[in-house]
Amino acid sequence: MEKQKSIWDIPVLPADIVYTPEYVSKNIIEHLNPNGNCLDPCKGDGSFLKHMPVGSDYCEIEEGIDFFDYNKNVDWVIGNPPYSIFESFLRKSFSISENVSFLVPTNKVFQRQIIMDIITRFGGIKSIIIYGSGNLIGFPFGFSVGNFYFKKGYTGDTKIIMGLNQIF
Repeated sequence: MEKQKSIWDIPVLPADIVYTPEYVSKNIIEHLNPNGNCLDPCKGDGSFLKHMPVGSDYCEIEEGIDFFDYNKNVDWVIGNPPYSIFESFLRKSFSISENVSFLVPTNKVFQRQIIMDIITRFGGIKSIIIYGSGNLIGFPFGFSVGNFYFKKGYTGDTKIIMGLNQIF
């Protein structure tokens, strides 16, 4: 498994540091309504953590807390992971939680068969909130962005929600 800190041994990719606007993270947390032990694997400015249940945990590589060293099981992993190592974040998250929710460019989930196979072995995608172009929510790119809720053992239909309709 790739170590998160390895991304800091090379020039940081601008696409890997994308802070989630608080209104988006709030919308996601309200939709998921998580309970139990929650973890934000890459806290950044704390946008997700602010809306998670009291007592939630976090990792943040810039604070020296590497997600890939985190060794506790949690009920939820929720966040906006570095896009260049999305697959590694997904694998690690699936190994410690039954509920994983990531805000990512939508192509990250569907661009490689191996990622789709990893998701299928884990369970499935319970819901997707589509926010449209990243530019619409303040991200520095125009790719489509969505929040994917992966649930262990889930085999039902995937609910697709047009997220901007909920926010504006």
